[in-house]
Amino acid sequence: TITLHSKQQAWAAIKALVFPFLALRLQDGVRLVLTIGLMKRTKQQNARYWGRGVLAQIAEQATVNGQMFSAESWHEHFKRLFIGVIELPHGQVLAQSSTTLSTKQFSDFCTEVEAYAATTFGVIFYDLEQT
Repeated sequence: TITLHSKQQAWAAIKALVFPFLALRLQDGVRLVLTIGLMKRTKQQNARYWGRGVLAQIAEQATVNGQMFSAESWHEHFKRLFIGVIELPHGQVLAQSSTTLSTKQFSDFCTEVEAYAATTFGVIFYDLEQT
């Protein structure tokens, strides 16, 4: 696993690590699978969203028709609202998972959740960097 942050790092990694490795292995007549993907959300992002952060504060402050909901219920709601749904038999839907989001996508998702909760339910977020 190589974490890259710039085009220069990508070229350096390809030249120094990836190409020599592939060239050597392919000489042996083996078949290889090379997988490249976006970096998934970080542990810090997850802790900020779950922990005592975003969802906990929404669950503590937001009400719908006088009813409060758990962090898990809010998470399901926000996944359906901002990530999308998968259609099930008989017209039912399941929220798409947030675990596949990249760090940028998860950051954008959290920003959408916070903005929505603040404007729609008046949630006031506190000490999010300390959660």
